[in-house]
Amino acid sequence: MPSHLTRHVFRAIIANEPIVSRGCLRRVHTGNTRTTLNGSRHVTRVRSPLRVHGTEQRRSLFGLSLFRSKPPRDSKDVNYEPGIEKLMEYAKMERMRARLPPVEDIIQAWQQFIGVKKAKRDRVQDTQAVLLLQTLRYLRREAKSQGEVVALDKEVLLRAAKRTSLEPVAQNTVYVDLARELHECLSALPLSAEHKALSFEWYLGALCSNGQTEQAQDLLLDQGTAELRADTDVAQDGLATLGGSAMRSNTQQRLAVQWARILKGFARERNEEGLFATLDQMRDLGLDTTSNRVAQVMIRHHMLTDDVEAVKHWWSILRPHVAETSPDRVDDEDPEKVLRRLLRWCMKTDNAQFGHNVVKDVVDRHPSKYIWDSVFLWAAGTKKSVDEIGRMMDVMESVNERISNHLTGEQRYADITTINLLVEYAVSQNDPYMAERFITLGQQRSIEPNAKTFTLQMDYRLSVGDVDGALVAYQHLQSSDIQSHTGDIAAVNRLIVALCGSKRHDFDTIMNVAADLSDRSARFEPITVSTLSILHLSRDEIHDVADLLNTHAYSYSSAERTLIRENLIAFSLDLRTQTSRAWDTYTLLRSIFDEMPRSERTDLMLSFFARHRPDMAVHVFQHMRAHSREETIPNASTYISAFAGCAKLKDLESLEVVHNQLKLDYNLDVTTTMRNSLMLSYTACEMPRRALDFWDEIVASREGPSVSSVHAALRACEKSPFGDLKGRNIWARLRRNHIELSTDLWASYIAALAGNGDNELAISTLEEAIEKGELNLGSAKVWKDGGVGGPVDGGVLVLGSLYSAAPGQVKQQEIEAWAKEQHPEVWERVEEVGWEEDENGMRAVRVERGMEP
Repeated sequence: MPSHLTRHVFRAIIANEPIVSRGCLRRVHTGNTRTTLNGSRHVTRVRSPLRVHGTEQRRSLFGLSLFRSKPPRDSKDVNYEPGIEKLMEYAKMERMRARLPPVEDIIQAWQQFIGVKKAKRDRVQDTQAVLLLQTLRYLRREAKSQGEVVALDKEVLLRAAKRTSLEPVAQNTVYVDLARELHECLSALPLSAEHKALSFEWYLGALCSNGQTEQAQDLLLDQGTAELRADTDVAQDGLATLGGSAMRSNTQQRLAVQWARILKGFARERNEEGLFATLDQMRDLGLDTTSNRVAQVMIRHHMLTDDVEAVKHWWSILRPHVAETSPDRVDDEDPEKVLRRLLRWCMKTDNAQFGHNVVKDVVDRHPSKYIWDSVFLWAAGTKKSVDEIGRMMDVMESVNERISNHLTGEQRYADITTINLLVEYAVSQNDPYMAERFITLGQQRSIEPNAKTFTLQMDYRLSVGDVDGALVAYQHLQSSDIQSHTGDIAAVNRLIVALCGSKRHDFDTIMNVAADLSDRSARFEPITVSTLSILHLSRDEIHDVADLLNTHAYSYSSAERTLIRENLIAFSLDLRTQTSRAWDTYTLLRSIFDEMPRSERTDLMLSFFARHRPDMAVHVFQHMRAHSREETIPNASTYISAFAGCAKLKDLESLEVVHNQLKLDYNLDVTTTMRNSLMLSYTACEMPRRALDFWDEIVASREGPSVSSVHAALRACEKSPFGDLKGRNIWARLRRNHIELSTDLWASYIAALAGNGDNELAISTLEEAIEKGELNLGSAKVWKDGGVGGPVDGGVLVLGSLYSAAPGQVKQQEIEAWAKEQHPEVWERVEEVGWEEDENGMRAVRVERGMEP
């Protein structure tokens, strides 16, 4: 027996009514629809207890949904750090001279951004420092108008000053300018003595870290030394109590740290004169020049200059500090780390005897585990075998019962840190076999590899091009505990780049490795991002590229962004890249790398001209024209390049678009060179009469015509109907003004006369010039004043231009017959040069007739 549902379905089909389920989620209303006699549709609404808004039910062809398109995919939002987007908005509004954001919004953006940097303990990138500097100056101007210092809270300013003092990836004066602005703001605020001292130290740190150590030294002499003298005067007056002595001691300690920073700055800049002068000044001020900090700076400097005697001297000063094991040490860096660097320096410079003495000095003092590891490193560097180093480890462990460190309770056993140090040395020597033997040594001593070991394996296998081996090491790394280890991130980045460069690994393998980094929220290196971007672009995965760049590109420094941008531009400029992919790459560059300079945009524009896509090239030009940055807006050279590109493709429509942009560009004055370019371009686009209008403009202008202007005008006359009349007029003007008529000018003039088919006039003018000695058809090389390329044969240039300009085969045959009869030697040289045919089948002598505007 048919069910009620079946009867309902068949009745609806017979009545030509839609089938609507009461529980359908895509139903808007139910209703009965019928068509009236006049063709209108009448709908009777029926109330339904379930009112779910949606779309009306539709049927598909055989239920296959053949015509249903997938919804377009949206790219991820840009991964801006909190607050930075508002700072970028301010910078753009300032460039456009538009209404600036409210001060309250900028203050909030500052607080958010500096708060995030403090929480991450991250340094400020130079691109971010530029935005901070612009907005801070804006806030200071607004506050000054109201009689205040700055509207920002002092805690925010202090945090920003500390972030600015961190050593940047690359030196940049913007950090110095930002640190100065922050220091001026903090100096004008009522701060505690401790905060004032910190502000001053952070300002010094920013100066020293960015190549301004001399300025930092002057500042320290003015402010820091005055503070020390004030404390000294108090003591000399007999007013120094126990608290006063403590104050002076704290002041001296703080000054010692600051002067050590000055030393480090001069050492970083390789400024020996400033370095030694600073040491003398410290002695004059009564500061200790044999401290751990000073000795570390000096010994590092002398290692860089390979001054062996000075290294020995400063090692004798540093040696007692290496023996110290006090946990109360407050130095910036453990001197034992300098010991390891010193031993490596001895290996590099073949100072074996000095290295042996250093090892003897530290071993005689009951060395710590760290020093023992350094000794093993020295043994590896002096060509001790792996077995010998293993026996040395036995010796170290055998003394544990007789020697104990009462301060730390440290026991000296070889561990994975020891093995990794030796493997790292083997990697630095490009010796994978030695590295594997050290790993085997550890396993023989029941020391299992950890995440760093597998990371080192990846490094040395990648260094020898063993991508498969590096991938195996990466798989072992995945199975180890990497949650607390971040040292593998750089190696995994290199692995991704190597996998992309290898043609033997599939896309899924690469993406699995990249997904690991992404899941860990690890840093993607710029080269990794650019390589993955090109990989996605080669697969037409434009949205994946946009997601990748939006996630990472805005957290990089300007140098890192430049690396990514240049790689993407190189991919787009490569003519082997499909035009559609090149255009997709450009659209990404335009949206994400707004700082892309004019020169790179011009190269992209010219590449699209080279691809015979003037429409795309003109779009690139228009995007430059609409930009808000002055250094991106097209200049005269950009216009000339665009005109030349349109002329080469003979695209009149594109030429008129660019020309109209020039008419509306109030930032440029049209020069003779630009008008020359317009003449050549309109001539190439078969509008020679329009081209000659620019000659009239040049003649009437204050700048006047150049030699290139004459060549361009004569070329327009060659292509223009009745152009010979204009050409003779121009030639007469040249004679009246006593202009020197060079061979290449004669070639252009003769071609202009022949271009209108008047062979008799052209030949007679040429013969008359030869008779009067004004023109010589000899084989001497001549330079073309208005042309391109090197020197050419003068006779070949004249006759070749005459022949090539003649319209039609009949006219060319007449000139050929005359030349063979009157100038057979010159015509033989023409024939040696050869011929070429244009798209219309017309022959032309293969002589360079191109012109520069």
